[in-house]
Amino acid sequence: MFDPGPWLADRRGLMDTNEAAWLDVLADFDRDEAWAADGQLSGAAWLMWACGLSRSSAYEKLRMAHELRRRPVVHDAFAAGEISYSATRAITSLDDASAEVDAALVELARSAPISDVEAAVRYYQALDSQESGDPYRRPERREVRIWKGHHGLGQLRATLTNDELAAVEALLRAFLAPPDQSAAADSEGAGGPFDDEPAGSGPAESQNQSAAADSEGADDWRVKYGQTRADAFMDAVAVAMGHIGDGHASGADRYLVHLVAEVADSAGLPGGPAELVDGSPLDKEVAARIACDATFITHLVRADGEPLYLGRKVRDWTTAQRRAITVRDRGRCRFPGCQRGITDIHHVVPWEDGGSTDVSNGALLCGRHHTLVHAGYRASGDANGELVFHRPDGTVLGVSTAPVSRPALFRAAA
Repeated sequence: MFDPGPWLADRRGLMDTNEAAWLDVLADFDRDEAWAADGQLSGAAWLMWACGLSRSSAYEKLRMAHELRRRPVVHDAFAAGEISYSATRAITSLDDASAEVDAALVELARSAPISDVEAAVRYYQALDSQESGDPYRRPERREVRIWKGHHGLGQLRATLTNDELAAVEALLRAFLAPPDQSAAADSEGAGGPFDDEPAGSGPAESQNQSAAADSEGADDWRVKYGQTRADAFMDAVAVAMGHIGDGHASGADRYLVHLVAEVADSAGLPGGPAELVDGSPLDKEVAARIACDATFITHLVRADGEPLYLGRKVRDWTTAQRRAITVRDRGRCRFPGCQRGITDIHHVVPWEDGGSTDVSNGALLCGRHHTLVHAGYRASGDANGELVFHRPDGTVLGVSTAPVSRPALFRAAA
C-alpha cells in the first residue's frame, strides 16, 4: 500500500533544494539588473510581473537570496537539504549575525522543530535589542490603543513587554478558573504570553477565524474561546475598578509568573541570565524589578540543569513538581510537532507499571496527545532529556528533546 507520508517528506526536501538553487540564480539576476531587459524597474517588480508573486513575497525572496550569498553556513545547509525553507527564512531574518550564531542556529534547525528555531531567533533579537537599547528600553514603544466600532464592537490593542504580557496572561488564567480553583490555577499557571492561543492567531488570522466562526454558528469553539477570554478580561477590569485606592491591588500575591534565573543562592537575583518560562530573555534590571515584589519558589537542579529526583511516593503530582516540569518543558506539549500550551502531565512509564511520580518521568502533553499515548501511541525515555514517541505499530514517530537546555546554547553562541 502506498504510504504518502515519506513521499510528501521527500518531495518537500526536493522543493527546498530547488528553492535554494532558484534563490542562487535570483541573487545573480538581481545583482546584474537583468530585470531591466524586460523593462522592469526593479527585481521585485520583475518577480511580480513574471512569476506572479505578491509584492511582499517578491521582496522576501530577494532579501533571502542576498542574505544567503553573504552567509555561507546557512546557504550550504539549505542547498544540501539539511534545513528547511522555513528555518532558512527565520535564520536569515537576523541582521548582522556572526558566523558562530549562524552555525548554532543551523545546528539547531537540523534536529529541532521550526518553532524552536524561531524561538532562538527571537532570543537573539531580544539580546541585541537589550544591548543596543532599542526597542526593549524604549518605553515609547509600549502603548494601549482603543478603537470604537460602528456596530457596537471595537478593538483594544496593547503593545507591552514580554514580562508584562506574561502578567496579563496569568491574570486572565486566574479569572478563567472557577472561584474555588483560582489559587490552584495561579500556582500551576503555565507558559509565557498567550501560550494557549490557537495556532496562527495573529490579528489578520483572528479576523478571518472570527468571520468563519460567525458563518459556522455560535457554537463554534473559536467563538466561545474568544468570548470567555473577553469575559475574563472584563471581570478583571470590574475587580480593579472596585478596589482602586484601597490597597487590594498590591502585594506579592497578585499573580504568579515563572521567572527562570541563575542565582548564587536563594536570597536574590545576582545579575545572571533570566528568562520567562517560554525562553524569552529578560533584561537583568527587569528581573530585579520583578524580584522586588515577588515570592521566591526554588526549583533545585543539578549542575547540568536536570531537575532533582523526587521519588515514587504518591501518584499525584505536587505543586513543586508541576512547576518544575512546566519550567523544563516551557509550558508546551512535548509530542513531536505540537506546541499547544494547555497541557496535562503524563507519566512516561505508567504508574501502574512501576513508574515514579518524578520530574524525569513526567512530561507535558496536550489533551489530544495525552489521549493518544493512552490509546496505542507511547513514549519512552527520560523526560529531562530525550523522549522517543512510537506509533501503535512500534515504529518511531519522532524524538522530543527537553527545551530547557536550549537557551544555554543560544547564550553560548551569542
